[in-house]
Amino acid sequence: MNTIRSFIKCHPFPTFVLLTYLLSWWSVPFTNGQIIPYGPAMAAVIVLAITSGRPGLRTLWHRVTNWRVSWYWYLMGPAMITSYIGGAYILNLRLGASVSSPPHIPSMATLLELLLLGGWLEEPGWSGYALPSLQDRFAGRPNGALMATLGTGVFRAIWHIPLLIYGHIAWFDVLIFTFAFQIMISWLFNRSGGSVLVVMIFHLASNISSAIMSPAFTGAAKMSYYALFVALAWVIALAILWKSNLKLGTEASRKGRAIVGQQAA
Repeated sequence: MNTIRSFIKCHPFPTFVLLTYLLSWWSVPFTNGQIIPYGPAMAAVIVLAITSGRPGLRTLWHRVTNWRVSWYWYLMGPAMITSYIGGAYILNLRLGASVSSPPHIPSMATLLELLLLGGWLEEPGWSGYALPSLQDRFAGRPNGALMATLGTGVFRAIWHIPLLIYGHIAWFDVLIFTFAFQIMISWLFNRSGGSVLVVMIFHLASNISSAIMSPAFTGAAKMSYYALFVALAWVIALAILWKSNLKLGTEASRKGRAIVGQQAA
């Protein structure tokens, strides 16, 4: 047991990644490829409990519950989602696609599933632990914030591979869209002063918006919609990188994390 604890203390981030995959993927053979969304959060809690104890757990908790941010950050994420999803819908229609079923509010069962098993529950692990850990590791390096973002995106993309193998999501969702999504998440997290709650709302809004729009197109029209969806998401991501000069607001994040650290202490 002491050997395991020593290994985790010496290699906290690799342990987090390994635990994330193990805790998330164990269900894959029994659920037709579905993964456990709580895996990253549980991995973060386990690693922090062993390496940092209560102070580390309090810091994670304060990041997740950090709601004292400017009101517009709660709207910024949904606004970006509306831009690339709505823009893809309109452009697809202008390019000649036909609507198979008008977008509509998902059923209560679907909404409940998104609340209890949706992707927003990943974020305490990815945004509460992985992203700030990599940002600290790459701090001071040229384009360190971008390196941390892309690194988190790689681990997030790998995490989704069972969904890809079982046909639940498309390859470009994993290999292309994930990184645009991560850039938006990193920017929101950092600019809001390290609020995982803002990121969770953004992710939940993304899941709900996708559920609303998914019945709209079928066949070739659906593929063109997804292509436009991904392209417009990347337009926003590249605009963020250009506007932030690849720093992604890490100075604001460091100030916010210092405040969170003081609150946790």
